[in-house]
Amino acid sequence: MTALASFLAVLYAVLLPIGRSGLPLNAQWGDLLLVPLAIAVAMATKGGTRRWLSGEDWPLALYLLATLTAAAVSVEPAAGFKHLAKQLSVALAFLVFRRAAPDAELTRRVQIAFAAAMAAVVVAAMAVVLLRFPAALSPSSFGEAQVLPLFGRVRRLRGLFEAPEMLGNALLLAFVLTLGLREAADGKPKRGWTALAILLAAGEFFTYSHSVAGFGAAAAMFLQPRLPSRGARILTALGALAVVFVVNAASVIDPRPPARGTHYEAGDVAFEAFGLRVEGRLMSYAALKKVAWSGFLEHPLLGVGPGRFPEETQRAYREGHLPARYRSVPPHCDLLGRLAESGALGAASLVGLWAAWIRSLRAGLWAGTPLQRAAAAAVSGLLVNSVNADVMNFRFLWLAVAWMSAVPGHPPGEARPEALP
Repeated sequence: MTALASFLAVLYAVLLPIGRSGLPLNAQWGDLLLVPLAIAVAMATKGGTRRWLSGEDWPLALYLLATLTAAAVSVEPAAGFKHLAKQLSVALAFLVFRRAAPDAELTRRVQIAFAAAMAAVVVAAMAVVLLRFPAALSPSSFGEAQVLPLFGRVRRLRGLFEAPEMLGNALLLAFVLTLGLREAADGKPKRGWTALAILLAAGEFFTYSHSVAGFGAAAAMFLQPRLPSRGARILTALGALAVVFVVNAASVIDPRPPARGTHYEAGDVAFEAFGLRVEGRLMSYAALKKVAWSGFLEHPLLGVGPGRFPEETQRAYREGHLPARYRSVPPHCDLLGRLAESGALGAASLVGLWAAWIRSLRAGLWAGTPLQRAAAAAVSGLLVNSVNADVMNFRFLWLAVAWMSAVPGHPPGEARPEALP
């Protein structure tokens, strides 16, 4: 890879933790590098056997085509085409980094740059939000104070992202990449990666976000192939499943409403289960899923239109189903959001794309290098978090998919081994 392509790829990774830019279409600073980076990578790999697209990319094509179709028939096509532009942007990032993935040394430098940038953001956020240092910086520049169920009033790390949940999901990838770097290292470097992993895990905890579900799942997936016995693998999997269940159950209802409201409450709820009457407060994540489902039922084939879910939350707010803070928000659930915005056609294309990723994920976990295993584990964790987050908008997810796509010795577009454990 040329020096220019390497520089742009590393710079793109360093800019990923800067999630707030103020640019149009919710673009990030790294997006400005994508076209020059794509050209640089194309020039550096010109004449090679690797292809930009292959027969394995048809699920991605159908995913984009479904968005295009839903946008074209939407009552607000402009919003739909803007949404499509965002999807094309992350798809381009995937294609660029997948094409560069066979350059193992460049990929490793990009992954180190991302993990280091995330660590720097965590250190800065902890200093400003938790330690109030330096005093001249407002804690709101790197975090926010909220009242949460069970925890009460806490100071949450947000870093340079729009929300603590986004920081938590980015830390998920950085953490498992650090585990992969640690496994591949020897001596003092291994101890350094261990310290960095501990720092990133601490940062995850202080986000107080639902991303911890996928964080635990990703860590378990990374460890699975190297655990010494089947019993250890089963126990690790059960522990991860327990975390996922508890976190997602907590996102539905708070059965012990506090004396004062919390940030995530969306209204009172009462129901009977196993002969017991449960009363509590409906959490916003569950309320948004109800809104998404209602939008899908009204427009089952092609949805309300890509990018138009905030119109549904505005209506739900006017009808008294959502509090003011959720009157214009995304769905916070990829599958139900896709159902609402692009209907059954869009949801089917999303499931098809995920199925293709899971197939590659299995190859990366069992036949990949430590860093490919880390990328595959991160993808699995982020898909777990798609229940309560719009992870398909995360650039770092698409990079992780690119990194796990090629099994060693089998570049993208070539046949991969099928005889896996």
